[in-house]
Amino acid sequence: MKRFPPSLLGELESTYSRYWWSENEEALFKDAMSVPFKNIAFTLLSQNTSSENTRRAYSGLISKFEVTPQCLAEADEKKISEVIRPGGLHKVKAKRIKEISKYVLSEYDGDLSWVYKEPKEVVREKIMKLPGVGDKTADVLISSIYGHREALVVDTHMRRIAVRLGIVKRNASYREIQEALTRFFPWKKIPKGKEERIVGLFWMLAKHTCTARKPKCEGCMLTGICDKRIP
Repeated sequence: MKRFPPSLLGELESTYSRYWWSENEEALFKDAMSVPFKNIAFTLLSQNTSSENTRRAYSGLISKFEVTPQCLAEADEKKISEVIRPGGLHKVKAKRIKEISKYVLSEYDGDLSWVYKEPKEVVREKIMKLPGVGDKTADVLISSIYGHREALVVDTHMRRIAVRLGIVKRNASYREIQEALTRFFPWKKIPKGKEERIVGLFWMLAKHTCTARKPKCEGCMLTGICDKRIP
């Protein structure tokens, strides 16, 4: 079974820390992740766009609206669309934000605090009933509560590097990739409290080195264990 070599954890930190978010960007992200409804809205805005555009769209949203089910359910959809335009697919996402807001109001009286009390399997099942919410969005919320070791988030970058490493097949499902990547990390060797940062740095490796086009294999620290399944 392939695992990330523990001896390379220091190199992962030193090489990819320069790509880490600025203090303001990280503060914005932490604020969004701290409230379940904001968490879902932020993750919805991240669909099919870059991290930079996600932050721009979310910044636009919070500059004009209180990000609560009540406020956004009552807000004009066109106005929501205008402020989240930088994130792309703004009309589709504005419609989805409205739908989710109304659903949360209807089903939970606008209160998602129950996610901190229910088992993670129950949280995932209930959250995935929200309009437009899939595995990734649910796991972003769950990982903010339990950590990536319990709910590792799989996006385009994580899927790509998992396939190229050879730890999953090309047609692997979301859950198969998640389980494979969770086994790949040397959790026992990662200092306590550093799990989320290590996963984030690994994501930076996937994004900046294991790129979709012309991956930088010659400079990759994982080249010795990678199957290099590159199309």
